[in-house]
Amino acid sequence: MDDDSPRMDIGLVGLGEHGETHAQFLQELGHTVHAVDLDPRVKERFLDRYDATMYESLDALFEAGLDAVIISTPNKFHETAALKAFDMDLDVLIEKPLAHDLESAERIVEAAEQTGNICMCGYFHRFRNRCKLAKAYVESGRLGEVRHIDARYMRRRGVPGRGTWYTSREIAGGGALIDVGCFLIDLVLDFYDWPELEQVIATAQSDFGNRPDYAYLEMWGDDDEAKMYDVEDAATAFCEFEGGRTAHLEVAWAANARRRHEYNIRGTEAGVSLDITNPLESVEPSNAQVRDFRLYEVRSDVVDHYVDSELIPPVNDPFRDELATFLAAVETGESPDRCTAQQALAVQRVIDSIYEATDHGWV
Repeated sequence: MDDDSPRMDIGLVGLGEHGETHAQFLQELGHTVHAVDLDPRVKERFLDRYDATMYESLDALFEAGLDAVIISTPNKFHETAALKAFDMDLDVLIEKPLAHDLESAERIVEAAEQTGNICMCGYFHRFRNRCKLAKAYVESGRLGEVRHIDARYMRRRGVPGRGTWYTSREIAGGGALIDVGCFLIDLVLDFYDWPELEQVIATAQSDFGNRPDYAYLEMWGDDDEAKMYDVEDAATAFCEFEGGRTAHLEVAWAANARRRHEYNIRGTEAGVSLDITNPLESVEPSNAQVRDFRLYEVRSDVVDHYVDSELIPPVNDPFRDELATFLAAVETGESPDRCTAQQALAVQRVIDSIYEATDHGWV
C-alpha cells in the first residue's frame, strides 16, 4: 500500500481464522478495524489480539461509517450480510464460496450489479505467483491449445470442524466439494478463460468424517464428533466444457493417500504441472517444501527430444495480495480483474451441476 493511500475503516463480519488474518493485515497496513460476531467467546479472543471496535449487530456495524466490508461468516449467512452491505453502499469481499447454494449466489450477484458496488470472492489461490505464471503460459499460446486439466485437492485426514457448520449441508451447502473443491473449479475455469460447462459425470462419498473412530493429527476448527454430519467428504467429477475441453476433478477432506493440491495442464504443444500443496503458512517454503512446477515440451533440434523445465517464480503471500487488490479497488472504485462476483457465480454453477450429477443425491 502506498504511503499516500488513504487509511480506511473496514468492517469484519465473522471473526474466525480468516477474519483474524484479515484483521492482522489490515492493521499492518494502517486501516481501522470494526468487527461483529455472534459468539461472545470469539469476540473476546479477537479483542485480546487486535485493536478493533466491536459491535453487537450487523446494523450497528454498517452504520459506523465504513468504507468496505469483509464477510467471513458460515456460508449460509453470506447473503444476509452482503445484501445489507450493498444497501449501505458498501464494497464487499466475501470469503469463498460466494454462498451456500446457487440461488443465494445469484441474489448476491444481482444485488451487486444493481448497486454497482464492488464484490470480490476470496479465491486467494489465483493470487499465487505460481498460478498467475501458469495462467500466463496458457494465455501466451506456448502450450498450444489446452485440451485437458487434471486437478486434485486431497487431504489425508482433514475434515474441518467435524460436527460444526462446516459439515452441515444446510449451513455450508455441502462438504469437501464446496469447501475446497471450489478452489479447483475456480482455477480450472480461469485457465480455460471461463467456458460454459456442457456436461458432467460425478460421484460423491462420505466414508470418514462420520466414523466414531475417525483419527486425525490436526483439524481446522473444533471437533464436535460428527454430531452434525450430512455432507460428502470426497467427490470426483469429469467435466466437459464448450469446445470439447475437459477436466478431471478429485477432491477429498480425508483419504488414505498423499496430501496434494495440484494441476496438470495439457496442451497440444506443451504441458504444465503445478503443485501448490504447501499450506498457506508455508508460503515461504524451505527447500524440503518446494513443490513441483514444470513445463513439459518436445523439440526437434537435431533430433526429436523432450525438454522438462523447472519454473521458479518468486514466492508471495496470496492471501495478503488478495486483500491488497480488494482495498485498491475500494480506493479507486474500479472492479478488480480477478475473483469477481460474476466469476464466483460461474464457480457456484459448476458446483451445483456436480452435486446434481452425483449418484448419492448430495443436493
